[in-house]
Amino acid sequence: MSINQIGAAVNRRAERSKKAKKIRRHALVELNPATCFTVESGGGLEFPLVNYDQDERGVVRTFRPTTAGERAAWRSSEASQGMTSAGETKLPPTCTAVEMRRGEAYRVLRARCRVEMSYRVQTGLVEVESADGQRTFVRRELVRVIA
Repeated sequence: MSINQIGAAVNRRAERSKKAKKIRRHALVELNPATCFTVESGGGLEFPLVNYDQDERGVVRTFRPTTAGERAAWRSSEASQGMTSAGETKLPPTCTAVEMRRGEAYRVLRARCRVEMSYRVQTGLVEVESADGQRTFVRRELVRVIA
């Protein structure tokens, strides 16, 4: 190996160490303000992800699949009875909304996953768990590693 090749390898290694930490299982992550919130709310976006209310409150709405118990409860409720306005039977909900808050730490359960929600497969997600034990899925680019 020549001196130039060794120098190039050292430079590549130094550049890799400067990059952001990778999202890995059991890491702690938080919402990345630069990719989640507008400039007025301390972020880097020109327009909010969903609406200004969530942006001002520092909240990002994420989703998780419904459990078998939640689907069974829906089927036995009055909301599932009857037909839709188009005359079709009603379908059970496939996902539930969960709000992630700015400044809270979340533990990564799965760093790379695909999940079936809303009758389609969504990719590019990370499964996280909040301090109170609630699990949810969020897009990888919306979180950053803190530990």
